[in-house]
Amino acid sequence: MMKNNPIQTYKVAMVGLDLTEMDDHLIRYAAAISKLLLLDRVIFVHVAKDLQLPDALIAKYPDLVEPLDESIENDIKAKVAEHFHDVDTTTDCIVKDGHPIEQILKLSKIKNVDLIMMGRKKSLDGSGIMSSKIARKCPCSILFVTSEANAHIHKILLPVDFSHHASLAIDLAHVINERSPAEVRLINFYQVPIGYYKTGKSHEEFADIMKDFAKKDFQRFVANNQFPEDFKCDFLLSDNGDLPQLTYEYAEEQSMDLIIIGSRGRTGIASILMGSIAEKLVYLDSNVPILIVKEKGENMGFLDALMKI
Repeated sequence: MMKNNPIQTYKVAMVGLDLTEMDDHLIRYAAAISKLLLLDRVIFVHVAKDLQLPDALIAKYPDLVEPLDESIENDIKAKVAEHFHDVDTTTDCIVKDGHPIEQILKLSKIKNVDLIMMGRKKSLDGSGIMSSKIARKCPCSILFVTSEANAHIHKILLPVDFSHHASLAIDLAHVINERSPAEVRLINFYQVPIGYYKTGKSHEEFADIMKDFAKKDFQRFVANNQFPEDFKCDFLLSDNGDLPQLTYEYAEEQSMDLIIIGSRGRTGIASILMGSIAEKLVYLDSNVPILIVKEKGENMGFLDALMKI
């Protein structure tokens, strides 16, 4: 695929662990992604609020004298070795105390991370809020993995708004496809404006007009990014406006293994809307993992301020 700009590559990934059963699924998935993206290094991180054992507990159970952070680190290393034994990627483990979101974001800058991977638990109160905050503030791409995720990626869904960030998502999907053949499907949601009736046209007539506009936007998008001329995209009418829910419903109906979406375009209503969809997707219950693609260094101003705290 010919491109004016070099395709964004991922070399260093960071995986957030919480010492639950989710860690096994996440580490296994991280091993598969490491092979697909040819990662050089994967850093496994656990952030605990307090790594100090109470004196009374140590007195009662003297066998717990081993520092808790070392104990956690050893357990994580054992799990990583189980899944990464045949992966040509360097692995590291870091255990810290503090606020999970702040520590993960700080480490992502210190370690020059290209991709953050985190588990996403269905129907867990509060998990969507934390995931959304990290997705919004992190300076790199982020992948949310569910316990039901298929580590062997055969079908990839890309909701696109024809922005620069959408092109980054497409590039990444094709990198994955070149290394492990997968079906890559693009979808674009178009909507009928609320005041369409003022034009004297019916809802169906104006829906056809909006679809034609979307198709022309797609043709320009393909030409501007030098994608193949036979590039395909499915255009779907959305009347209720709940695009995140529609995206997941489509992904599950079509048995997609992964959703890749650009985080936010810089111009245009559609680009802003797509950024909103990416953030809202992490709130919804779904079995499908989602990879939110960002350009490296986005939100760096926030991180610079955080580093000074």
